Amino acid sequence: MQHLSTETPHPATPPGTGPLARTLRSPRKLGLIPLICVMYLVVSGGAYGLEDAVRMAGPRLTLLLCIVVPITLSLPTALMAAELTALMPVEGGFYFWVKEALGPFAGFAEAYLTILYTAVDMAIYPVLFAGYLSFILPLGPVEQIAIGIALVWLAGGLNFLGVRPVGMASIILAAILVSPFAILVMVGLPRLVHFTMPTPPLFGADPWGALAAGLTVVIWNFSGWENLSVVSAEIENPRRNYLRAILITMPIIVAGYVLPLAVSVSGATTAADWGTGSFSHVGSAIGGRALGAALAVGGAVMSFAVFEAAMLWVSRMPFVLAREGYLSPPLAQLWSTTATPGKSILLCCIVFTILVPVGFVALVVLDVFFYMAALALELFALLRLRKLMPDRTGIFTISGGRIGLALIVTLPILTWAATFGLAISAGVAKRDFILAIMLGAFVWPAYSITRRRYGGPLAIDPPPPSITA
Repeated sequence: MQHLSTETPHPATPPGTGPLARTLRSPRKLGLIPLICVMYLVVSGGAYGLEDAVRMAGPRLTLLLCIVVPITLSLPTALMAAELTALMPVEGGFYFWVKEALGPFAGFAEAYLTILYTAVDMAIYPVLFAGYLSFILPLGPVEQIAIGIALVWLAGGLNFLGVRPVGMASIILAAILVSPFAILVMVGLPRLVHFTMPTPPLFGADPWGALAAGLTVVIWNFSGWENLSVVSAEIENPRRNYLRAILITMPIIVAGYVLPLAVSVSGATTAADWGTGSFSHVGSAIGGRALGAALAVGGAVMSFAVFEAAMLWVSRMPFVLAREGYLSPPLAQLWSTTATPGKSILLCCIVFTILVPVGFVALVVLDVFFYMAALALELFALLRLRKLMPDRTGIFTISGGRIGLALIVTLPILTWAATFGLAISAGVAKRDFILAIMLGAFVWPAYSITRRRYGGPLAIDPPPPSITA
């Protein structure tokens, strides 16, 4: 094993040339098919998680948001990620996009916000895992917490083995996840053919609160297209395959949300009883107990699969920050046998274990606020890097000129702005939204403290292309 490469090829160098070519030919890389499966799991993992949006926003509004958000958020984010991954296929991904474009503090803010939203996001999946499992087995609160913690360490152990085992496991898990929903859609096909609009109104007594709450959950379900850029140096030909994976994965994800949801809410008269496990109840009603149990098992598998896939990139963030001089140096060490950041993975497992007992809705509100704030920095970096690195010969670049670029940047930010209705709503999410703002504002003190403690980043520009040469 060698230490971090400090070679600095020009970001727009065509694939297969220069020092970066050695990195792209490494046998440890994640191929296209595993990449598609990991991306599917990181972004979606099936329609699980939408149930609370139906309860808070109603079935009509949730269906509408599942059609609109892929256009206003997912597509712009995915295209941004494809362009910047092609431009800078480096370990650390979006952190280095922002740092190179907007400076060290903006890069730290990107990492800070990312750590905040990933910490709360990763705590959601063990909770969901135990919740879906309780549809099959009677589990009390203590048992659910214990099972959630066990999931954290099982996923962490798999990530200790490296990127390829995660990719191969993701292929199997993605197939398991898709199957129950595919059966639900086939059994419920008459409901789609003769779709009946749910009777609850589009907006209830608190329209801003319903829109903001439902949109927050839907954003959580449709976000994360840039996350695998953090391990782009561990992907085969990332300049080409990242975009190909996006183009294949996005229609699968959109259909995977809209079709099961339409089957489930066709003709619905109320959404008050919706929550975690509702898809299992719908499956039991239209396809028998076996289908309901399969959907419950799928929900449990989804929670593990998404957690396990997300751990792949989440665990690299402390590694990147330690390498940049913002965290303790031992977190930047790699295991000699698997070339994985073992201590960084271990730290993540400890943090996620502590957060397991936190509630779903509160976590999602915090998650989406921090994620969208980080995404805003990435979008501004896209604009800036167009000026700093204008040579895009041979790599993917978003078309449409200035108008296309303006739409890519503004549509996600406008989508995020709609969630600010939580600040004026009467629900408990208002408190969580205010807490998110306060934690986000702590970024400058955190920057000052960590820079003074560990020294901050060295002047290496551009960043090293990979964690192994």
